[in-house]
Amino acid sequence: MAYQLTREQRVRAVKLYYQNQCNGAATARLLREEFGIRLVQRHNITSLIREFEASGSVHDAKRSGRRASATTEEKAAELWASLLRSPQKSSKHLSGELGISDRSVERLLDKMKMKPYIPRLLHSLHDGDSDRRVEFCERFLAKLHEDENFPTKIWWSDEATFKLNGHINRHNCVYWSDVNPHIILEKDINLPGVTVWAAISVTGIIGPVFFDDTVNQNNYLHVLQTELWPRVEQDLGVYFQQDGAPPHYASCVREWLDVHFKGRWIGRRGPLEWPARSPDLTPPDFFLWGVLKDLVYKTEPRNIDELKDRIRDKFADITVELCRKACLSVVGRVRECLTQDGQQFEYLT
Repeated sequence: MAYQLTREQRVRAVKLYYQNQCNGAATARLLREEFGIRLVQRHNITSLIREFEASGSVHDAKRSGRRASATTEEKAAELWASLLRSPQKSSKHLSGELGISDRSVERLLDKMKMKPYIPRLLHSLHDGDSDRRVEFCERFLAKLHEDENFPTKIWWSDEATFKLNGHINRHNCVYWSDVNPHIILEKDINLPGVTVWAAISVTGIIGPVFFDDTVNQNNYLHVLQTELWPRVEQDLGVYFQQDGAPPHYASCVREWLDVHFKGRWIGRRGPLEWPARSPDLTPPDFFLWGVLKDLVYKTEPRNIDELKDRIRDKFADITVELCRKACLSVVGRVRECLTQDGQQFEYLT
C-alpha cells in the first residue's frame, strides 16, 4: 500500500468497509476524516480488504517466519466483519473460520454484546381459535382427570416437507445481532423436497413414510391402513391424533377412524375436536420435526435420494425416552395454553 496504515487504522478500515456496503471510496473518505490521513485512497482500502479476506487477518502477509499471533482486538474486528458479511453463522462456524476456540468466540460475542436470535414461525390465530384451543385443553385435562394414563395412550401424527436446502427449518437458523432483528423467513416453496409422515407416542415413532405425490385422501388413508393400524391395533384404549388438513378431513378417512378407533381419535370434527393452528400442542410440531431437521441439515444434502437416506437414518436416532418426554410434556403445554387464555405461548417457553 502507498500509505502504511497502523494496526488500529486497519481494524477500523475493515469495520467501515463492511458497515458501508463494501464501498471502498466511502471507507477511504471516512478514514481520512477520522484519522486525518490525506494519502489513503480507495485502492488502498480494496488492497487491504483483499488481504483480509484471503488471510482472515489485518496483518501484512509475511514472506518468511511464523505468523504473529493475532490480538484479541484484531480477532474481535475479524469476528465483527464476518458477522456483518453473514450474520446467520453458528458459533462453531465462526470458530473454524477465525481459527480460535468455541469458548473464545463466545467471550468475544459476549464482549461485543451480540446475542443469538432464533427466528420462530408462528401461525396467526383467527377469530374464535383461542376459544377452541381453550375448549380442547379443558377436555384434555378432563380426560386426564378420568384416566391419569390418558397422555400415554395418544399417537400424535403429522406431515412435514423437507426441502433440499433446509430453508424452512425454524430451529437451526441463528441470527447474531446486538438488537432483535425480528427476522421473517421466506419459504422457497418451489425448491425440490419430500413430504414425510410420522406418528409419535411414549412408546416410540412410526415412520418415516414418504409421499411420492401430493398428499390426498387416498394415499393418506393408505398410510393409516398399512403403517399406523398394524402397529397400534393391539394397544387397548389407544387414541390417534391428526390435524385438520384437507386430506385428513375427507369423509372416507373419518369413517375409517370411527370404525377402527371407536370414538378415540382427535381431529377436525372428531370425537375430541382438534383446534386449528395449534402446532404448539402437538409433539411432531414442537419436537420431532425441529430435532430431525437440525440433524438432517448439518450439511446440505445433494439430492432427494440423499435427503431421504438422511431422514431415515436420523429417525433411528430419536430414542424412546425422547419420545416419552415430548409426549408427556403436552400436559404442561395444555395448562400453559389455558393460562394464556388460548393464545399462543411458544415464544414464552
